[in-house]
Amino acid sequence: MDNDALNDSPIGRLVTINGSHMGRPFACFAYLANPLPDSVDLDLTTWSSIVDASAALARLDQECKRLPNPQLLIRPALWREALDTSALEGTFGQLSDLLELELPGSQFRSPESLEIAAYVDTANHAFTEIRSRPLSVGLLCEFQSEMFKASTEKPSDLGKIRTRQVWIGEKDKPVDDARFVPAPGNDLLKAGLEHWIEWIESDNGLPPVLRAAMAHYQFETLHPFSDGNGRIGRLVIILQFLRSGVIRDPAITVSPWFLRNKLSYQDHLLNLSVSGDWNPWVQFFCRALSDQCVALINGAESLAAWLSNARALVVERRWGGSIHQVVNDLAEWPVLTIASTSQKYDLTKVAAARVIEHLCEVGILKELTGGDYRRVYGASTVMDIVNSI
Repeated sequence: MDNDALNDSPIGRLVTINGSHMGRPFACFAYLANPLPDSVDLDLTTWSSIVDASAALARLDQECKRLPNPQLLIRPALWREALDTSALEGTFGQLSDLLELELPGSQFRSPESLEIAAYVDTANHAFTEIRSRPLSVGLLCEFQSEMFKASTEKPSDLGKIRTRQVWIGEKDKPVDDARFVPAPGNDLLKAGLEHWIEWIESDNGLPPVLRAAMAHYQFETLHPFSDGNGRIGRLVIILQFLRSGVIRDPAITVSPWFLRNKLSYQDHLLNLSVSGDWNPWVQFFCRALSDQCVALINGAESLAAWLSNARALVVERRWGGSIHQVVNDLAEWPVLTIASTSQKYDLTKVAAARVIEHLCEVGILKELTGGDYRRVYGASTVMDIVNSI
């Protein structure tokens, strides 16, 4: 960590820490962010980017309301966010594997897919809770605990604010080589997090987009948990928008854009600590929101067009019965098996196999397992659209 640069930070200070790592004692500095201000000096370009991002969120919200089925936006957004927020932390998975986990009798259960699926469950829980509960330390701890329920490497202090020192860098390298060392796990961290919660829940008149950008910087800089800070911090962005009423449904993503711009994302957060200039970070954050809103709206339109074309193909062949409902549901859950189709639509396995055969015949479905005895089928075009948002 560049102590010389951070020592002159106008929005934080260095504090001394000591401890041991891999059997070796260390004594160095950690960075403690000042409490967030209720006003901030921004230039006209930054205010313009805030206005643009706010308008983009409003368009996304209207698009979600306009769709006959808002899940065409909500579910793909969550899948994409789950995959990419996890990838930012080094856990990589495939959309088809994530969706297959939910099928009855699923046998493919990689540790990565289980961990990503746990994020989906946590996010859904959070989306429900935030409508009636304010953000609090207890709620954040609840989310962090749930997020690691399927992990093979759970933090020892799961569901609690950390009391030990952590740093951002390679685990097998000394603390002195870390890219960033956040606040020590003591009363300074607890006080910083309490100030953050109070600021989030206060009404200081700042635009919601600006509040989300500032809150995200502060959370990641405090780094209150031993693990999961990035995923929790990016989830909080969505929760803030829901709680403020900027969006009515959790149809926004931020992680896909941050993943594509990972180094810039990390640099902007660190550079803000050094300079105290909010403008570059807020502009970067607003570009992420604006671009993702466009991608999500385009994705929803593509899914609606695919669904219309798929329905037309089925009607053209004069197929009747449950096949119509299967097609409708593929836009929301584009992976199935004969067993899952039989169970969901109350069909015999023979009838379910016939439905899937018809949909494969016209290209709506294709087999994903290459002749495996337990065949999995997917609407590949739907998954391609989701992967593009």
